[in-house]
Amino acid sequence: MVTRKDKSQAMIDKILVTASHLFVQKGYEKTSMQDIAQTAGISKGAIYHHFQSKSDIIFAVLKQRYQLMEDDLTNWLKTTEHLTGKEQLKAIFQFSLESQGAYRNMLDEESFDAEFMLTMMRYNLRIGTPLIADIIKKGMNDSSIQHIQFPDEVAEAILLLTNFWLEGSMFENSTERIADRIYFLQFMLESIGLDIFDETLIKQILHRQIVKKK
Repeated sequence: MVTRKDKSQAMIDKILVTASHLFVQKGYEKTSMQDIAQTAGISKGAIYHHFQSKSDIIFAVLKQRYQLMEDDLTNWLKTTEHLTGKEQLKAIFQFSLESQGAYRNMLDEESFDAEFMLTMMRYNLRIGTPLIADIIKKGMNDSSIQHIQFPDEVAEAILLLTNFWLEGSMFENSTERIADRIYFLQFMLESIGLDIFDETLIKQILHRQIVKKK
């Protein structure tokens, strides 16, 4: 027997799936509540019954995506256990680059307020910090990474710099500035013994930025 609670959850899921697809295709700013309702085949009233605003929907969509990302990262770690810490750390940047394309496409970060960006940072750090820190510690134990005095803080810095400073809309993000940032990040990490940004990865990041601007 389908309960009212089941029907309510099914409607929420339908709204979030529809909104997620539209945010990726059109971007958050260009997607209206009417677009979501029309594509889902429901009324705007049905949406407002569950979500007060479009920003509430994007919060819910991103929360789901972060949960899925956490599951994907956990599974990825199991398949890469045979790698050294340094190899695994290099590989996770490649994995992140490939998995976050659609997630980035849905966001025009200039459209969001400080609370939204802070929430994104907190989700990112909550999921990523222990994972990156553990890989750094693994590398120190297997001698593929030299001793780092503050692995947890290094992990936080890497996440903030790569996910928000490197190519985020909160800062000037011309191709030239991003190139300068990534080479600085490469220099900074190498200075503490983390030579994990090779030229192939740098070229991929710069190529993605060029495609993104077209």
